[in-house]
Amino acid sequence: MPNCLICLYWFLVIAGGGYLAFSFVVGGLVDFGEDAIGGLSDAAGHALENIGDAIGGIFGGAEAADAGGIELPDVSGTEFHVDTGPSLFSFRTLVMFATGFGAGGLVGSGLGLSEALTLIPAFGFGAVSGTITWLFLRFLYKDQGTTSIQPADYVGLIGRVTISILEDKLGTVALEVKLQKKLLPARSEDGSPIPAQTQVYVVSMEGGTLIVRKLE
Repeated sequence: MPNCLICLYWFLVIAGGGYLAFSFVVGGLVDFGEDAIGGLSDAAGHALENIGDAIGGIFGGAEAADAGGIELPDVSGTEFHVDTGPSLFSFRTLVMFATGFGAGGLVGSGLGLSEALTLIPAFGFGAVSGTITWLFLRFLYKDQGTTSIQPADYVGLIGRVTISILEDKLGTVALEVKLQKKLLPARSEDGSPIPAQTQVYVVSMEGGTLIVRKLE
């Protein structure tokens, strides 16, 4: 009668190895898919921005009954908490534990240990492989924690006007700060109009509104 634990060890090693190989192949396909989706997203973003420019022009031309421009919520100084740290019991960690468990059991069996004693190297290998995997994933995500964006972080950035800034009125500017894309209310430094699609330099931020200057 075949040793049940040995069968289990082989199953865990084969299943775990198969999962790792599958993840590697699918990971490449996902990267390719993300590039394709990113291209479609950019195209859709440009289309939406053009629609926004048209709407902004309509309301800007009428000056919205002199409503004072567009008011958007103040996001300056907001802290964004992103929980990217993997759990010790995440799926990848458990898979690596199971693979190590199977490999350790086979090593113990190969050393001539009894069926019960093979559990010792099995648990040892499993604990080590699972812990190493967890620490490695933590290392990969260590830079993705709490991100705090302050008004000073916007100063000196280059953005693009998405809705025209009218004379002494607000428009909107798209830019990237600390790897986050933002769409914020903006007005020109000297009160002059700045048309859509113009690149601008952020001079300062006041009350959640960007103060910008047209790039020469």
